[in-house]
Order: sequence, then structure tokens, then C-alpha cells
Amino acid sequence: MSELEKVIAEDIKAAVEAFKEDSFDNVNVFANRVMSNAIFGDNKKIFLPGFFLKDVAFTFGLLKARKTAMAFSTAKSHGFSYIDSLGKSLTSLNEEQLWKDFQVYSDKIRKFEMSDWEEKSYSDNTKFTNESFKWLLAYLQSHKDVLSDPRNFLIQGIMNEMTRVYRVHSATLRDIILLCLLIALARDYDYACRVWSRPDARIIDEKQMKELILPAVDKIVALSKQEFGIDEADAFLWELVKTWREFFIQFGELLPPGVALQKGIELPEDLKKKLTESLTRSLEKEM
Repeated sequence: MSELEKVIAEDIKAAVEAFKEDSFDNVNVFANRVMSNAIFGDNKKIFLPGFFLKDVAFTFGLLKARKTAMAFSTAKSHGFSYIDSLGKSLTSLNEEQLWKDFQVYSDKIRKFEMSDWEEKSYSDNTKFTNESFKWLLAYLQSHKDVLSDPRNFLIQGIMNEMTRVYRVHSATLRDIILLCLLIALARDYDYACRVWSRPDARIIDEKQMKELILPAVDKIVALSKQEFGIDEADAFLWELVKTWREFFIQFGELLPPGVALQKGIELPEDLKKKLTESLTRSLEKEM
């Protein structure tokens, strides 16, 4: 085992410990470390456990807030088995098996993401998922000029629709890979769109848009129209992930929407209203 593999194994071990304690924010941190550390070596597949681990962190952060204790405990047992297997996968990294394991895990966990009404009403329909994914990706390509508009929500909107359809209808491994590619592209786009922001106006860097984002959109759409190998998809996914982690090195963590760069924190209107109401009630009690 190389020094890089040893370090990434420790990243995953730390993620497992954080997962035990329901510290899913820290699971996300350790997942990001796996992908950042992967930049330091020549193995273009070793980032995959980190990519999948980040999905686990996000999913369980939501499940913790939404599900009953019993349902969450059952889901967590599946999640723990899965991330434990990610650490063991480093000894003989098999990218095809990693994707298959992720598909099995995702198919189990998506049932916990469904409401009771959805669970009683929907059946698996991967053909519908495939057709809807093709339509959505074609729509993305035909409307990609919108991506230069700082007000747009296009990539996130397409990704939300694909995730919704997958959650209730399941998907083939091929379509899961396409969704993951779009998720990786969305992280790059966040930087291309938001890192040059000013408090008064968001600025999109046109050079990054033309050289990075638009060709990636075209490539994802092209893959959706043809058969492709997992090795081809992983090579493209690594390009997107590597760019994202390099953006992080250059520009740091992205500020969340609503945070001004020069004038301190700009509170959302609903939060301002809640704070005002809370202060008013406190003053009324004192009076």
C-alpha cells in the first residue's frame, strides 16, 4: 500500500468514526479530504471512495432531520456497512465493483428518503427514469446559454429533477453514473458562477464558462446518447472532481448565498423577520 493509500484509508477511518457519532458534517469534511489528497498521486481512481462518501454524508444529514429514530437507525446500519466497505476497497481498487456497491447501497437508502405516500404509490420503473434523464439532459444542452445569466438555476434544477425521479423510480447503473457526473459538474459551476461574486451583483467568468462548463455539459449529453465504459466515465468524473478541488485550493470555501464579502453578513429577510419578532416579544415581556 502506497503512502497516499495509507492516508486515504485514514481519511475513511476518520469518516467512519464521525458517522458513528452522527457527525455527518465531519463525514463530509473527510470525504472532501479523500478527493483532495487524491490530487497528490497518479492513481486516477482513488478519489472514488471520497466521492461516494460525500453522498453518504449529505443523505444521512437529511435523514437524521426527517426520519423517526427507528427508521433512521435501520438506515444507518446500511450506511455503516457501506462506508466500512469503502475503506476495505482500497486494498484492491476495482472501479466497476465500487459503482455496483454504490448502486446497491443507494437503492436501499432511497427507500428511506421516500415519504409513506410515495412508498405506497410508486414502483421501480428504470425505463421511465432513462427516458426522463434523456429529456432533462437534452433540455440542459438546448438551454445552456442560460448558464451565463447570474440568476439562473438550470444545472441545479436539472439535477433536482433527476434526483426526484431516481428516488421514487430507481435507475440503472448507467443512469446513476450520469447523475453523478452532473453532480460533479454542479460543484465546478458553483465556483465558476459564485467565486467572483460581489455583494451587489454576481459575476460569471465567461472564460471558465466557455472552456470548462459548456464542453462538460456537451460531454455528459453525448454520453447519455451512447454506450460508455465505467473507465471512460471515471476518467471524466476525475477531471471534474480534480477541477473542483483545485478551485478550493485557489479560492477556498465558497461563501453561502446571502453572505456579503465587504459589508459583513447579510441576513435573509425571513431570518430578519424572526429576529425582529423575537426581540419584540422580549421587550413586551420586560415592559
